[in-house]
Amino acid sequence: MENLIGGDITETEREQVIKSRIGQSDFKKALLAVEEKCRMCGVSDERFLVASHIKPWSQSNNQERLDVNNGLLLCPNHDSLFDKGYISFDVDGMITISDCVDEGTRVFLNIHENMNINMNEVQEEYMKWHRMNIFKSN
Repeated sequence: MENLIGGDITETEREQVIKSRIGQSDFKKALLAVEEKCRMCGVSDERFLVASHIKPWSQSNNQERLDVNNGLLLCPNHDSLFDKGYISFDVDGMITISDCVDEGTRVFLNIHENMNINMNEVQEEYMKWHRMNIFKSN
């Protein structure tokens, strides 16, 4: 474990890392139980799917960290765009793409203005938080 996170760590820190890794694994399993593919492009191979938090893990409380409604199953490209705030979704699930992403990058990373996802009411609330706190509007 120390080799994975580097350097000297305390026993408490080691336990926290292990618990967070287990929690992330449980979170992905819970998402896979309700979703079978990337919400945006349809990639269905589990090896290439990421359990992405809508409200980031680092800013969520313990309940939000494990809440399946605070998650999207995404391929690595779409996960990276979402995590970094270059895409988000409005209340109707339509994609919002940051002006920071040029047209060539949009094509290369497979994002376009007609993409949308379905969300339940709880996910809409998390997504509202994402749009206000993570999304890069300019």
